[in-house]
Amino acid sequence: MQVRRLFAGSNGAGCFHSFFEYVIPEDARRVYLLKGGPGTGKSSLMKSLAASFEAEGLALELFFCSSDAHSLDAVSCPELGVAVIDATFPHVQDPKWPGCRDELVSLGDFWDSEQLAQRREEITAAGEAKAAHFAAAFRYFTAALAVEENRAARSRGARLDCTQAVEGILNEIKQAAKPTAVPHRARHLFASALTPQGYVSEIELLSTGLRRPILTGPSGCGQAEYLELILSHAELAGLKAEAFHDPLDPKKLLHLLLPELDLAVLTETEREPALEGERIYCGRPEESAAEAADRRLSRELLELGITELKQAQSCHAVVEGLYTAAMDFGAVEELRKRLEVEILSYRNRS
Repeated sequence: MQVRRLFAGSNGAGCFHSFFEYVIPEDARRVYLLKGGPGTGKSSLMKSLAASFEAEGLALELFFCSSDAHSLDAVSCPELGVAVIDATFPHVQDPKWPGCRDELVSLGDFWDSEQLAQRREEITAAGEAKAAHFAAAFRYFTAALAVEENRAARSRGARLDCTQAVEGILNEIKQAAKPTAVPHRARHLFASALTPQGYVSEIELLSTGLRRPILTGPSGCGQAEYLELILSHAELAGLKAEAFHDPLDPKKLLHLLLPELDLAVLTETEREPALEGERIYCGRPEESAAEAADRRLSRELLELGITELKQAQSCHAVVEGLYTAAMDFGAVEELRKRLEVEILSYRNRS
């Protein structure tokens, strides 16, 4: 039994970035797309289902919300080929294969529309305030990324040659390549996120039990490029790979898991927890006064962005309370029971 904790989306520079399409197992048999407003019980429903599945000894993937690291955005049970996903904004999803695979589940069927209509002004005011705080957070994160890029540009001259260590990993991949290798598309997700609770990382647990070479050195010393090189070789060799992106800059790789090699290639950063593993030194650690000033500025901008996320969460709580008061949670519980029975029945289906 294994419960994996991940993020399918992240608040980053400029906007929210989604990898929700990678939540769904490759051979998914059923995908439940939850629709409904805030406070209608989507996260609670998924937590309850997850607890039931865990009690049955099933391996699970829990995808947490970057706007509230205590809430769930999705639950996946690869063993059953089933996923349950919050398919509302900002990670809206519509059925790709309606009926034969995907099912829309509307929690809006259980609210009192008249009651919500009477609180419309309060709902819209809090919603607009929340959007303004998110916009401010994204601007702060954009500024933080600009400072990080400035630091990376200064550090490029400090690069060290770690070609030999990287080639050792590439040779492992070559030796593990499948005889009739068909390129295998990697799965892209986040192992960490910028949240109202701060920077939350799950990479320690995700990489537990794997060999962990750790790319170490100042930003800009080629760590992301090495990960891209390793990932491309793994894909061409037909190996399964999970590519975890930097939540601040989702275009950049931060960590890579190659489970068939029992290998996790990680990046050491100031935001990530201290990890045990063999260091691959990509750059000299010396820091100039300008670089130290940029480091402090970047940290301050990230903290300002997280403060805005906290304020957005407070506004969201107001909207949640208004919707919660208008819900028939007895009906939601009946729905949960039906879904639990239906999902567990997939153990007995061919």
